[in-house]
Amino acid sequence: MSIGLFHTRLSISNALPGAPVLTLDLLVDTAHKRVSGIASVFQATWPTVNYRAQVWGSFSETRLTANVENHIILTLDGGPSRPPSQIAQTFHLRGILGSDWASGFVDYRYEEQGQWHEVKHVAVHQAPSEQPRPGPHPQPLYAVAVQQAQTSGDLAQLKTVVQQAEQQLAHEGALRSALEHLKAEIARLEAR
Repeated sequence: MSIGLFHTRLSISNALPGAPVLTLDLLVDTAHKRVSGIASVFQATWPTVNYRAQVWGSFSETRLTANVENHIILTLDGGPSRPPSQIAQTFHLRGILGSDWASGFVDYRYEEQGQWHEVKHVAVHQAPSEQPRPGPHPQPLYAVAVQQAQTSGDLAQLKTVVQQAEQQLAHEGALRSALEHLKAEIARLEAR
């Protein structure tokens, strides 16, 4: 196990079609044996689930027998806010992981809309890391947004819209003339 802080992203599911998938994005502090991060449960089938909580907890290392490698005992609790908030906890997880934090089994439960859901003996796998997306919520750029940016006279906003339009034009050609108008407006404003 590495010393210090490291990030791990775990996917927890039983691989059955329609079963809930728990994703843990965790920051592990090996010096203090503490863990914190975000838990997300998603289920696309009815009843759909889109649950999210901040989580915190601890871990310990143990050797089950003398001939095997160490295992991690992970304990997490969570809810909509972090301690010392008085808001009730809505997430609990207990599990055993391999020493590489990439495999194992856990039991977890979460409360959604006043009802507790319990999932037992679910496999843990390393999850692919997500690539950060530009901006808070990327949305298709329409001519109205281009026209609003053009009339704003805000150079930073104009450059941002040009960048978004260039990215979108790689897949769609509908904004070509609006983009040329924006570039002309930027040139006019920079010439002042």
